[in-house]
Amino acid sequence: METTTSKKSPTGGTPAVGTPSGGRPRIALITNHGYAGVEIPVGGAPDTGGQNFYVNSLAAALEDNGFDVTIFARGGFPFFGIEKIREGVEQLSEHVRYIYVPGGGDQFIRKEDIAVALDEETVWIQAFIEEEAQKAGIDPWAFFEIINSHYWDAAVIAVKLIERWRDEAARDFLSVAAGGKLAPHLEKFAGTEVHRLCLSREISLHLGEIARATASNSKAPSDIVKQLIGPKTATLLNPDEGELVQTIHLGETLVRLLRVDGVDLQTALRRIDTHVFTPHSLGIVKERNFWYKNKEVIRSLKFRERDAHEHVVCRCTSLFCATSLEISRALLSYHGVAPEGLFDFPPCINAGIFKPRSKAALDPVYQYLAERSHIPADQLKGAKIVFETSRMDKTKRKDILLQAFAKICESNENSYLFIGGGPSNSPVFQELKEIKASLPALDGRAFLLGYVPGDIVEPLFSLPDLFVSASEMEGFGMSASQAAAAGVCVIASDLIPFATQFAKGAAVVVPAGDVDGFAQAMEALLNDDKERQERAKAVFEIARTLDWKATAQRFIDWFRESRKDPPYAT
Repeated sequence: METTTSKKSPTGGTPAVGTPSGGRPRIALITNHGYAGVEIPVGGAPDTGGQNFYVNSLAAALEDNGFDVTIFARGGFPFFGIEKIREGVEQLSEHVRYIYVPGGGDQFIRKEDIAVALDEETVWIQAFIEEEAQKAGIDPWAFFEIINSHYWDAAVIAVKLIERWRDEAARDFLSVAAGGKLAPHLEKFAGTEVHRLCLSREISLHLGEIARATASNSKAPSDIVKQLIGPKTATLLNPDEGELVQTIHLGETLVRLLRVDGVDLQTALRRIDTHVFTPHSLGIVKERNFWYKNKEVIRSLKFRERDAHEHVVCRCTSLFCATSLEISRALLSYHGVAPEGLFDFPPCINAGIFKPRSKAALDPVYQYLAERSHIPADQLKGAKIVFETSRMDKTKRKDILLQAFAKICESNENSYLFIGGGPSNSPVFQELKEIKASLPALDGRAFLLGYVPGDIVEPLFSLPDLFVSASEMEGFGMSASQAAAAGVCVIASDLIPFATQFAKGAAVVVPAGDVDGFAQAMEALLNDDKERQERAKAVFEIARTLDWKATAQRFIDWFRESRKDPPYAT
């Protein structure tokens, strides 16, 4: 795709951007790793799960609130389980579209290694937006009112995209400023050179050099300022400073003084930054959860590399959404984010999907489980069912559930454990099969379902008596909250924020990795119908407060108010 540009405002446009004449305002969401898309391979595809539900649900809520939503996701490689290439445009709904972005090659890349694709994706997205902006007759940086990134890889793309537009806006501003006196010296910032030279990031140095070139016959920096700005606003600089430092200080002076249509350069550049970062999780939080793991596990998760990316993003970004208290704490204390730049936006619930259902409505699901387990559907309807589903990843600790359930099988004869997630040829799945085979008590009592189709897995959340998650690496714990919204009692590890922060006292919380603790919790609740039902009702009432549409509207209102007096990053 060739890059095309629209007529650009040297002052970055106005704060009210992203709204086509007579149409819906536009918002861009970036979600980059895994198999994000219209169809989410629930519990089957690597790096695909709660975040994808979050993004698609957020998009639907924004659509309900009157927006056109574009979701950018990595493409160029096959969809999960089929040969079709992820490319072009797919409509999620009337006003929500997926754009599949090439970059990084034609194969799936796990999220820990995704950095290799980000530069190519950024350039492609910039070209795509600029082409659409040109057709709309609007500045490319004003095409979307908000660019909301999800996870660090998407945030890097957004930050780099904003920086590229800042480079171009800085060049356009300088070509007009000071009566056009700087324009003849901006040729080196044409085309892609504007990005290679990092004009906006090093604006003080570049502007000082341009000023010296503009007034080459003047030896005193103050004379240069007078020539460009006028004698009344000239600022004397220290003649004892070295030439490089003096040049930078000269540029800093000019950055403060230059105006176009009454707008200074920094204000013009800030107007371009419409980025809001939603981390979902943070490297420092996850690393703290994994300090006791062996070095091989820690190396594979690349926490230090991830932390470095996140630290840069937080330095370059002003507005953030936190999906849990744990994320808020790390953003504020570890990354130094301004409190006024933080919006609490936990994963909410799609009550049309995750809701209590009658056993009659669940007949197809019982039949599915019967086919997979070879246990008659009528027998399953009279049994106690324990359920978990998530992507097939070591951090989900499905092995804990197998070991814990094996301890209670003998005393709970009419109970069964079903674990979702695939693919079935993954190393983690094979390890779980070996664990299951090594525990005779699980024979005919515990079942690894592998990938569960979407039309089954959604109502399946409503079926069990217990939803149990032993996960050790969650930004929120969407599957637990979805089970709660479906009216199911929840047992969770103490590393799942939904259970420890939102459903505290309603969900049963067990220390991560505690096999006996999970066994005891399951044993107690399977044998106490009253407590199980009371806890199910309690988590259901909590889940009902997490409404997508209302929270999305509060987010929009907060963003617009923040733009009036933004807590800008330095």
